[in-house]
Amino acid sequence: MSVGKPVILILTIHNGGGHINLAQSLQEMLETNYEVVIEDAQSGAANRWYAWVSRHSVRFLQWQYIVTDNKILSFAFHLILTLLSYRRIQGIVERVQPQLIITTQAFLSYATARVNNRQRKRVPLVFQFTDLGQLHMTYLTEKRADAYLAPTREIFAQALKQGIAKERLHLTGRPIRRQFSEALLPEESQTLAALSFDPVLFTLFLQGGAEGSADADRLIEGLLEAKVPVQIILAAGNNKKIAERYKNHEQVRVLPFTQRVAPYMAAADVIVGKAGASFISEAFTLERPFIVTTFIPGQETPNLRFIEQHNLGWICLKAQDQQELLAKIAYSPKMLTEKVESIRAYKTWNRQANQEICAVIDRLLA
Repeated sequence: MSVGKPVILILTIHNGGGHINLAQSLQEMLETNYEVVIEDAQSGAANRWYAWVSRHSVRFLQWQYIVTDNKILSFAFHLILTLLSYRRIQGIVERVQPQLIITTQAFLSYATARVNNRQRKRVPLVFQFTDLGQLHMTYLTEKRADAYLAPTREIFAQALKQGIAKERLHLTGRPIRRQFSEALLPEESQTLAALSFDPVLFTLFLQGGAEGSADADRLIEGLLEAKVPVQIILAAGNNKKIAERYKNHEQVRVLPFTQRVAPYMAAADVIVGKAGASFISEAFTLERPFIVTTFIPGQETPNLRFIEQHNLGWICLKAQDQQELLAKIAYSPKMLTEKVESIRAYKTWNRQANQEICAVIDRLLA
C-alpha cells in the first residue's frame, strides 16, 4: 500500500500579487517531496476592498500601517482579524487536513495559530516573512510558531530583537518563482521581436502592481513628451483604463495580467515601478536594476532603504527626475552595468540562503 506525500497548507491572501507570488514560490520549492495546497484565507470582499483602497486612498493604508505598528494596537488588530477570519481558516484546515501550515501574510498569523492550537492534533506552524527591509509589528505578535523564515539579514535581526527565539528563526532568503531563476536571457531578442520591438533599443519594463495601483501613466507621458529613445513593456495588471489608453501606441506594448511574466521582464534593460518586495526580488533574480517610481508609504518605505543599501537600483520619485534618469541611461548604458555586479552578488547570496527553506520544513516534518 502506497503512502501519499505529507500535505502542506500555505495560507495567503489575494490582495495584490506579492503574497500570491510568495506562496507559489514556496509551493515550487516544496512540491517535489510534499503535496502543497495554497488557499486564500481572506474573503473576496476584503480583497476587493484592498484593491480599491490601494488605487484611490493610499493615505489610508499609510495611516493604518503607522497606527498599528506597535505591540498594543497590533495585538488588538489581530483580535479583530481573528473574529473575522477564524471560521474561514478553521474550515480550510479541517478540509485540507495538513501535516504543516505556512502563512505568507502578517494578518493571518495570529488567527492561524489560534485555529491550529485548538485542533485535535496540532501541526507545525511556519511564518514566512515577506518584507525586505523592516517588518510591521503584526508579523511579530505571535511568537510561538515552530519556525520563522526571514528573507533578509535585516528582517532576521529585527525578529531576533523583538523576541523571536533564535532556535525558531531561520535566515532563508527571499523565495522566488521558478520562472525567474530559469529565465533564459538569450531569448530576450525573441521576446522583443514577438512584441514588434527593436532588439537593440533601450527597453524598460513598467509595472503598476497587480491591481494597477502605481501611477504608471504619469511616467509614460513624461518619457513620450521628452522624446526619450525608449520602448516600454507596460504590465497593466487588471487596470483596464491604462491598458486601453496605450494599446495602440508605437512605443508601448501593453501586457495584460499573466502568470508568465519573467520573459518580458528579462527582455527589458531596467525594471521600473512600485517598490513591492516581490517585484524587487524578481528584478534582482533577473539581474536587472530596479528604479522605484512610487511606493505605498509605510509598508514599502523600508524597501527604498533596502535598494540603496544593497545597490540594486535607484530611488526616483519625482516625474522630472524619472525622465532625466531614464534619458541618461538610454544614452549611457554603462550606468546599468555598474549596478550589475552588486545585483549579482545579492542574487548569489539569496539563492544560497534559499536552500535552508526545504531543510527547515524537512526537519519539522521528520
